[in-house]
Amino acid sequence: MRVIDIKEIIKGQDVPKIAYRPIKSMRDRIYFEKVQGLVDEEWTEGIYRYETLSKKLRRIDSGEHESDPSLFDIEVPGSYEDVLAVKDMNEIYYCAASDFSGEYTLKYYCIDLFDDSQSEILTFSFASSEYVYKGFEILTKGYFIFTLSIAGSDYDDSQYDKIYLVDVEEKKLYPIHDMVFKLTAGKREVIGTEIKHLLLEEVYLMEDEEIELLLSDELELAIDIPEELDEDFVFQNSLKVIPFENFLRLVKAGSRKFIYKELDSIEKQGILRIVGETDTALYYKKNIHNHILSMSKEFNDRRMRGKEQIFSLDKDNLEIKKITDISADTILAFEDDVIYMIEEDEKTAKISDIADENVIYTYVKNIDNPEIKEFFYDMFNHRYLVIGVIKKTERLNGSYLKIIDIKGIEDDKKCEDIFVIGDTVFIG
Repeated sequence: MRVIDIKEIIKGQDVPKIAYRPIKSMRDRIYFEKVQGLVDEEWTEGIYRYETLSKKLRRIDSGEHESDPSLFDIEVPGSYEDVLAVKDMNEIYYCAASDFSGEYTLKYYCIDLFDDSQSEILTFSFASSEYVYKGFEILTKGYFIFTLSIAGSDYDDSQYDKIYLVDVEEKKLYPIHDMVFKLTAGKREVIGTEIKHLLLEEVYLMEDEEIELLLSDELELAIDIPEELDEDFVFQNSLKVIPFENFLRLVKAGSRKFIYKELDSIEKQGILRIVGETDTALYYKKNIHNHILSMSKEFNDRRMRGKEQIFSLDKDNLEIKKITDISADTILAFEDDVIYMIEEDEKTAKISDIADENVIYTYVKNIDNPEIKEFFYDMFNHRYLVIGVIKKTERLNGSYLKIIDIKGIEDDKKCEDIFVIGDTVFIG
């Protein structure tokens, strides 16, 4: 595993504030999104290629936005799901958006990483008084979606959003009408290698909102219920899939409703949420509501109060396996096929392999200094523990992350941020 210190890349470039956000890591080069910022705003300047041997950095995107960046908003998808999709691609997609005389224009581009050449995918315009651009998400190589919401509407009310699928090779876009796809607040991800499926984590509310709505006689949904769904749709709590080729066919045919295969569901009985992901699997939890467990006559049901069931979903064969039951306040970390369980209190953070529950490392927190608070942040490479440090007083400015080698070979490292792509760790 290699470590890239982003501060070494931005030496001498700190006015205005500059950050390099990694997009894709390759053996001999790394692609970054360069972000500049002031105190109250930030903007993307462009996409840069960094040579790991020569340490040279050069910009590779081009177009009108390069000559007059103040008139354009550049978007490079950077969520965990986007970076995971780009990991298996040899191209980068980005958007240059502009607003002239009330017309908002989106220009999508593709950069071929074989030679860093750039081509335009398509241009799409709309009246800025009618719609607001909410960004785009990469599904898989050759396909992404973008979303528009009605101007002046509640940003979180997605029922009336317009979502478009873009076929990069065809250079065409297609509206998506299926309400489950449009409304879900959960994960939308293409999984699988030889046979691809579109997976939907069908959830519609935050966990606490869902429980509050379920138990209250006074609260009501603040949205219109779509004709395609019944009034209990917000309690669905399910994992669904559709073959990706079927999804493409239905979208391009203008179908208003897709037929999904339900892999697992708990509906009103409790909560189902994805809690982690690796290259080969998704991990999710199921916990039955305490008020339902309390009324059960089964001892095994009552003993699950305050606990969660953890499952794995194989991305290729869609096989589901139950991993274990854990306390609801237990933290999990996922790497390769290993799940780490973190039991944390005010004094320690104990790290265990969930397979045998043996404690492999105990971090003793600094409780002698009342001006700081330490907490578990992450683990990587099956070896490095990341501890977050919050400074509680204004006199002590700047919280940070501390990287600890649990094998005790390397010295501790401090950084402000950390991001892992494959075998590369970026610290800043």
